[in-house]
Amino acid sequence: MGTQYWQHPAETITFPSEETKGTSTVQIYTNGSKSEKGVGAGIAIYMSGDFIKSLKYKLNARCTNNQAEQLAILKALQHTVNIYAEVKTATVYEYTDSQMTLDSLKNTNIHNFSRRNKTID
Repeated sequence: MGTQYWQHPAETITFPSEETKGTSTVQIYTNGSKSEKGVGAGIAIYMSGDFIKSLKYKLNARCTNNQAEQLAILKALQHTVNIYAEVKTATVYEYTDSQMTLDSLKNTNIHNFSRRNKTID
């Protein structure tokens, strides 16, 4: 089995030109990490190339790097709804380096939710 080259997000980042700045383009960058200092997720939001805000989340130390990546994406999507409510006409681009999460979102055949059914006598 051969290896596949995954393009790093920094190689694909583009910022709007001066002539497109008025079109309310939103770029949202997400990342999650785990180290000896803890587990966290972060989001940076730009609108028309201008920095708007950053969001940071600290997770339980038992969480994985992938869970931090997924939380960052989820929170960014939730924030996107708020941006759209304010702007009404925005093109939103979300950037992440979590190929695993993107693959999971694309795969509609994954059904990992399990629930233990208890019967009460």
